[in-house]
This record gives sequence, structure tokens and C-alpha cells, in this order.
Amino acid sequence: MTGLMEKFRQERSSIAEEVAELCLDVQTFLSDVQLERQQKAEDQAIFLRQFHKNLHQENRMFLTAIQQERLSQAQKQAIFLRKFHKNLQQENRMFLTATQKERLAQAKQQKQNLRQFRQELSICVFGK
Repeated sequence: MTGLMEKFRQERSSIAEEVAELCLDVQTFLSDVQLERQQKAEDQAIFLRQFHKNLHQENRMFLTAIQQERLSQAQKQAIFLRKFHKNLQQENRMFLTATQKERLAQAKQQKQNLRQFRQELSICVFGK
């Protein structure tokens, strides 16, 4: 029986050693996993910061280019509108001048026609 007890103690001691070794292995594994995850998180944070920085810079460059393009378009449009306005004013003056000359000529013609009519009427009425 003492031999059996001794064997039982040895097995128990052996099991305890295995459990302790497994516990140590698990702790090492968990520590390694934690370190790996922490490293991945740090790497991802660095990547995301750099990505954000690059995105911000690209955004700024894009918006600056768009702003310059729109400013250029606005300047071209302003030049076009000034020329259009100048041409419109010139055409308007020419039209008004031509209309004024035409109406003046019509008025002179009507005046002459009216004089002639009065003379003819006077001759018809008074016989002169």
C-alpha cells in the first residue's frame, strides 16, 4: 500500500508540474498575444495618423487647385462680361443714333408733306 501511495504522490506531483508548466505556457502565450496586439495597434495608429496627414494634405492641395481654377474662370468671365457690356452699350448707342436720324428724316418729310398739302389746300380753297 505504501508503494501505491508513493506512486500516487509521484503521479500527483507529476500532474502538478504539468499543470504549472501549462499555466506558465498559457501565461507566456497570453503575454505574447497581448504584445502582438499592442504592436499591431501601434502600427495601425501610426498608419492611420499618416493616412490622415496625407489625406489632409491632398485635400488642401485639391481645394487650392479648385480655388485657383474658379478664380481664373471668374476673371475670364469678368473680362467677357465687360466686353459684352461695352459692345452692348456701343450697339445701343448706334441703334439709338440710327433711330433718331430715321425719325428726324421722317419728321422732315412729314413737315414737307404737310406744307405741300397746305399749299394745295390753300390753292383749292382760295384759288391761289
